Amino acid sequence: MNAENITPVCGAGPAGLVAAITLARAGRRVIVYERHTEVGNRFHDDLQGLENWTTEGDVLEELASFGVEVNFTAAPFHEAVLFDPEGREHVYQSPHPMAYIVHRGAVPGSLDLGLREQALAAGVEIRFREPCRQLPNGGIVAEGPHGADAIGVGYLFDTDRADGAFVALSDDLAPQGYAYLLIQGGRGTVMSWLYDDFHRDREYLERTVAFFQRHAGLVMHDPRRKIGRASCRERV
Repeated sequence: MNAENITPVCGAGPAGLVAAITLARAGRRVIVYERHTEVGNRFHDDLQGLENWTTEGDVLEELASFGVEVNFTAAPFHEAVLFDPEGREHVYQSPHPMAYIVHRGAVPGSLDLGLREQALAAGVEIRFREPCRQLPNGGIVAEGPHGADAIGVGYLFDTDRADGAFVALSDDLAPQGYAYLLIQGGRGTVMSWLYDDFHRDREYLERTVAFFQRHAGLVMHDPRRKIGRASCRERV
């Protein structure tokens, strides 16, 4: 088949796979290039939230409108606890899900494996260990961050604490950023996302863990260190 009839997608993360699924179901031939050996390579059963408060419709319904099925764990959360910079607690509740907690990485029930399964079923070809060098005929770039405007430090852990979602806004825990604790189904993720003062990341992480131990009853079993990075700059 002529290369002009193929749409290349750089990156097999959620954005790249959803784009590939949408194109394939519209009749396009799609090849996804992924430099890692598997989807979700940067994650190890991390918990993340699909936010559900910036649009009138439900995020899962929005995904369905793109042809994306919910073949992954998506636990609805109707309550979240926010701690302001002074440490005051604010509880937010909604009759509709505020967010859906999903698992990330190449683990059963994860968002990444679910999207990979749907992409392959739609006829998408995924080429692992093949980075995207160039797109002479155009395509979609959906790779992860190449630089870092923010770094995240935290732990993945097991716990017997009840499910919950907690966010703290404090420069003492995460300068210019935020800290959060997510627990769902006996698994947890606690992170401090720093947008400044990166060299003191260990100190901020220790403060974050201590804060959630005091204010949210955090108990960690078998904690595994987690480091992440994010880029907020638009690539052109």
